[in-house]
Amino acid sequence: MNLSHLDWPFFAPAHQALAANFHEWTAKHLTDFEANEGGDGKAARRIFELLGKGGWLDLTIPPRGESGDTARFALLNVCLLRELAAYSSAIADVALSEPWLGLLPILLAGSDRLYERFVPLYLSGDLLPAFALSEPGAGSDAASIATTARLDGNRYILKGRKTWTSNAGLADLYIVFARMEESGAICAFAVDGDTPGIELEERLDVMPPHTVGTWSLNDCSVPADRRLGEEGEGFRIAMVALELFRPTVGAAALGFARRAMDEASRRSIQRTAFKKPIAEHQMIQAKLADMAVALEASALLVYKAAWQYDVARRPIARDAAIAKLFSTESAFQIVDQAVQIFGGLGVTKGTPVERLFRHARAFRIFDGTTEIQKLIIARDLLRHYQADAVS
Repeated sequence: MNLSHLDWPFFAPAHQALAANFHEWTAKHLTDFEANEGGDGKAARRIFELLGKGGWLDLTIPPRGESGDTARFALLNVCLLRELAAYSSAIADVALSEPWLGLLPILLAGSDRLYERFVPLYLSGDLLPAFALSEPGAGSDAASIATTARLDGNRYILKGRKTWTSNAGLADLYIVFARMEESGAICAFAVDGDTPGIELEERLDVMPPHTVGTWSLNDCSVPADRRLGEEGEGFRIAMVALELFRPTVGAAALGFARRAMDEASRRSIQRTAFKKPIAEHQMIQAKLADMAVALEASALLVYKAAWQYDVARRPIARDAAIAKLFSTESAFQIVDQAVQIFGGLGVTKGTPVERLFRHARAFRIFDGTTEIQKLIIARDLLRHYQADAVS
């Protein structure tokens, strides 16, 4: 794997060392998981535990209350780790990323008590968190949450259905977004996975190796101190978490794309047509050139967004959406061209590029569709021009 982009000014020597060490670690520990489709979640859980025992999860969060270099570089770290994990194994990326998304609301709005209870267990790989926002009628339209919460003494009673939840039925902790029955305000709650009333309805059989499912909360009783932030802050917590997550989604897509280009380049040298390697044909060279350009642009957008958050401390809603949109769309195009270069072998089930095709396709939908990213970008752009008009 070529890591030459780590010479860019977005990165410090610590990032270069992190990438080199993690790339070596993935080659040693994760290669056996590459072809695992992971439908039951066991492989992802095992990788998550390995990441915790290896100390890699420590690099995904800033120390609480710190503002030094370690804290500032949290998002860049996650992007680097996701790119390298996805390059090695799609299920390794799932194991790294989905629990981190589940933990983000605790980092953003959890009390000291909740932080101290859950974060150390996550860092050791012993606590698998899950982010439970989507519902049968509230996917892209997250504001239409129908799951309800009502305060009953010193406890909240939660009732509703969630879907597309990663690690559904497996998670030790769910971050559940629900609407207050009386006020209609959306709140976020930290709900133990073994809470009475939680019922897994179905596992969804999807193209990539995500263990996702539909599940219900049947009058689940949750202590009042499990609410994150103030009443009504749930929607903001969810949106900020997804905003931070999106550059890392782009980074994972970048890992898929980089692996696809490497596979296609090697295959173009090995495969012959018309008595010479297909790499010597100009049409193949044009495909490889297009792949390289899209890959470079994707990397710039992903790591610019992470740098904006970690170092420049600027709002990244538009940058995150651009990075997610461009990288996931480009990754699919790159993988598609890699399949073309492989020819018939490219559509043979189980080959690296066939798996990458399925994985990359899903990323144009997961964690905010391409269409939703366009809305975010356009609205942010128009706000800028409307502000100029008013002034």
